[in-house]
Amino acid sequence: MVCWVMPFSIDDYKPKIMRTTRLFFALLLAISHSAFGQTEKPNILFFAVDDMADWVGCMKGYPGTVHTPNIDRLAQRGMLFTNAHCASPICGPSRAAVMTGLRPEQNGVYHNIGHYNEYSEAIGFPLYFRQHGYEVLGAGKINHGYGCEIPENWDAYGPDAGHIGGPVNAEEMSIEGMDPTKYIKRFDVTLPQNTGALVDRPNNKYSTWDYCAFDIPDNQMPDGKIAAWGVEQLQKEHDKPFLVACGFYRPHQPFYVPKKYFDMYDLDDVVLPKTIAGDMFDIPYSGVQLAHGAWTSGKHETCIKHDQWKPLVRGYLAAISFADAQIGKLVDALDYGPNGRNTWIVLFSDHGWHLGEKEHWGKHTPWRNSTRVPFIIVPPKGKSVADFNTVKACDQPVNLLDIFPTLIDISGVPAKNDLAGKSLLPLLKNPETSWDEATVTTIAHGNHVVHTREWSYIHYFDGSEELYNIKDDPEEWRNLANKPAYQSLKDRLKKYLPNDRYVQFVRYGKWKLCKLKSGDIELYHIAEGTGISEQNDVSNQNKKIVDFMLSYLKKNKINEKFYNIEE
Repeated sequence: MVCWVMPFSIDDYKPKIMRTTRLFFALLLAISHSAFGQTEKPNILFFAVDDMADWVGCMKGYPGTVHTPNIDRLAQRGMLFTNAHCASPICGPSRAAVMTGLRPEQNGVYHNIGHYNEYSEAIGFPLYFRQHGYEVLGAGKINHGYGCEIPENWDAYGPDAGHIGGPVNAEEMSIEGMDPTKYIKRFDVTLPQNTGALVDRPNNKYSTWDYCAFDIPDNQMPDGKIAAWGVEQLQKEHDKPFLVACGFYRPHQPFYVPKKYFDMYDLDDVVLPKTIAGDMFDIPYSGVQLAHGAWTSGKHETCIKHDQWKPLVRGYLAAISFADAQIGKLVDALDYGPNGRNTWIVLFSDHGWHLGEKEHWGKHTPWRNSTRVPFIIVPPKGKSVADFNTVKACDQPVNLLDIFPTLIDISGVPAKNDLAGKSLLPLLKNPETSWDEATVTTIAHGNHVVHTREWSYIHYFDGSEELYNIKDDPEEWRNLANKPAYQSLKDRLKKYLPNDRYVQFVRYGKWKLCKLKSGDIELYHIAEGTGISEQNDVSNQNKKIVDFMLSYLKKNKINEKFYNIEE
């Protein structure tokens, strides 16, 4: 202990002492704060939302009125990235990319089968943060599936997303016994309510392309239970810095949410998304296959035939508002609890969703309806982006791959140099700072989209292309790829196509052949159909097709990486 002896009257020196005290605490404050918060490790509240397109209010993607007050207020408090894209527009590869910070060709995940630790030795960010002193808690759908398939990522895991987001169970959702509907007594509802739900995916186990207003409170929904669990974590005092991750299943189909959210939208007032007749006329074959296949939902032609467009859109809007309400509960718990002072908030959707645009329902396409996502980063309470710049939105091209390095940067844990993305903190300080011209989204094997501030360039595995000026044509209705005036632009954007483990991609009708650097061959059937495309390599079952394609390439001395064998 140090003892100070003052042989004078303290009253004589009180002004000097007060000034010294103020300087002392100012110095402490300066030492304890970094550019965006405390140098003590900050907490992180991490929101992953499933299938949420740019229809939230702050992004203005929906042509009518949508009720998302909680996401909108986060956008006001933080930085909204208006040109953010997923690494791949389907749950499995998108979430694997977020978790590992690696692209599909790096972590090996292109589809929804399995988890990233089955394809590579990549470390997920939750485990990395655990290894560096964080308490890491999760609930719901963070990784693909119901979240906790890789237990070592988490110190503890809360409620999962239930069966397809609930509230019904697997037996009630099963199409077995639907002829063509099934009465669910405990909820007094008949499912499916979409009369076209079972038409396009007859081999699917569950009637997910559906909507229903359930007369239940939020806490009877899995997402409501996840929100309640998250509130509980945020109201606690923690011994270590924490990362709390909550993955909400809605607005993923089926659009089953409490009735009060349907009541926000009168069916007669529902505005349909913008579309044009003949949208596929200038789209190459590979794009048409992705648009018209019932890969992740039903077909648009079925929706029209059964007069279900407005009811389905209403269901999606209700599901968005339900998800927004759950987010609001956690934000309130953070703001009015003990942890708001030093907690960052990160919110994103794993990919977008089509509701008839480009003649498609679902995701797994190269267009912005599927790749562009809500993405918001909010500094701790008491700090805001406005403290560092006057702009609350950024239209630079960024990727969900950037989340992992950004989390590292805001937390101060050791850098990880093998990540594909980059920290977004420079854009929080100055949205106009020097940045990458482009970011890339990958769809299945060999299909890529290059996004810039002005352009969207799609390059398919067979060499076909699309090019859109998104400033003049945000709906991507006019494909400019075949116009000679844009050749130099395409050549520049092609340089962003990622290198991968494949040396050649070849299309022959409805077949895709992929030659790996290892010498192995993969074959996929890419015809429109049921399920999610390219989950199964069918080369062993179709040896004659493989032999023909390989013989054709050898005979004609074809070495181009992207090629189409004309039938």
